[in-house]
Amino acid sequence: MSLMEGLLVFFAILSAYFLIVMFLHKKGILEKYNISLYGPALLLRTKKGRTFLKKIADRKRFWKAFGSFGIVFCFIMMILMVLVLALQAWTVLGFTPEQKEALPGIEFGLVLPGINPILPLEYIAYILLALVVAVIVHEFSHGILTFASNLKVKSLGILYLIIPLGAFCEPDEEQLRNTKTSNRMRVYAAGPTSNFTVVLISILLFSFVFMPAVQHAADGIGIISIGEDTPAEELGLQPGMIITHINDTKIDTFYDFFIVMNNTRANKPINISYVGQETYFKSVILSDKYYEYEKRNPEANNKSYMGKGYLGVGPNPFIDFLPILKNPFSNFPNNFLLFYILPLLGLDGYNPIYSPFTDSYIITGPLSFIPSNIFWVIVNALYWIFWLNLAVGLFNVLPMIPLDGGFLFNDALGSFIRRVKKGLSDERREKIVKNVSLVTSLLILFIVLFPWLVKYF
Repeated sequence: MSLMEGLLVFFAILSAYFLIVMFLHKKGILEKYNISLYGPALLLRTKKGRTFLKKIADRKRFWKAFGSFGIVFCFIMMILMVLVLALQAWTVLGFTPEQKEALPGIEFGLVLPGINPILPLEYIAYILLALVVAVIVHEFSHGILTFASNLKVKSLGILYLIIPLGAFCEPDEEQLRNTKTSNRMRVYAAGPTSNFTVVLISILLFSFVFMPAVQHAADGIGIISIGEDTPAEELGLQPGMIITHINDTKIDTFYDFFIVMNNTRANKPINISYVGQETYFKSVILSDKYYEYEKRNPEANNKSYMGKGYLGVGPNPFIDFLPILKNPFSNFPNNFLLFYILPLLGLDGYNPIYSPFTDSYIITGPLSFIPSNIFWVIVNALYWIFWLNLAVGLFNVLPMIPLDGGFLFNDALGSFIRRVKKGLSDERREKIVKNVSLVTSLLILFIVLFPWLVKYF
């Protein structure tokens, strides 16, 4: 789906949503269920759940320590995020027009399944589950730290616009404003810190509990696609099968496959060993790579392909990533970054832990009793919970109002000015903080959006 098609579908759904909401509003149905309009969104407030959060917050010493740790951690992540964003914007600034045109568009920055290519509609259940976990953990942790600081929580609620946009915890604003700065900063830091905690738990479960049970079905390179009217189709190759040898050369990696195929010639036979339901040994005559690319993908064609052999398979480039899936902390931070951007590497609608990628794997050991389809559902749920919680946590530590990082930055700046300029009035200090915060927020917003928008300039 193109960006324009996606936007048309999105606005059609949005229009239908508005019509339904306005009808329910005029009929008084929304008011009956304590739902109010918040701009175009729906706001559901409730006092239920406050007792539950208050009970969790009874361990005040633990939660205050958690909040204090969160303040330090959030500022570290804030500095890192600002540096990364600034470096990214500076790098993009030096791109050629062709490189800028190749950059992903603004749709990649929207958490909208079906619009964002890395959040396809077929994964919407996982994405919504991850989003619900992220926002509930984030907002409820604000409530827990509010109670742990002996402050009031007026209500809990959900903000809804077609899909749940988030949960919220509404503290008593006057109490929060007048409490000690340390208490207030703990409340703000609790949200992102809880998201990062979920990230760690999700990785531990994903990589160190479930993925150790996953092994290659055979040593070789997995197949994810077969071209029509190609030697591979003639041979009987299918997605999920694994090529183990070509012309008696063992194929262990994607690189091995590329080197061997690059040395083959058109209209010449090759011998292939591959594994499916059983092991096969067959021979097939290759077609001409230049001719096939001219027919199937002329934009990527190259004169150097003339006379080279063409099989017609799409090998699984992620099959070599299994060690990274099992331990993303090895060779940190490179493998961790690769682990996080895996959805970006599957923009043709696939993901490294979805079929047909998973068809090249088998489940072994103590977890082999779990049916394969259920096993991969659990694994995918854990991955998306990790992915969205990290995105939510990193975004919220940015020093930009109204994000938690923005409020933390304001309080830290206010405390700094208070110590440096002890004779300054509260009104003057608040004005300085407000002005610096506005400039900082606009600057952060610019460097966040710049890489997404530069291709349109």
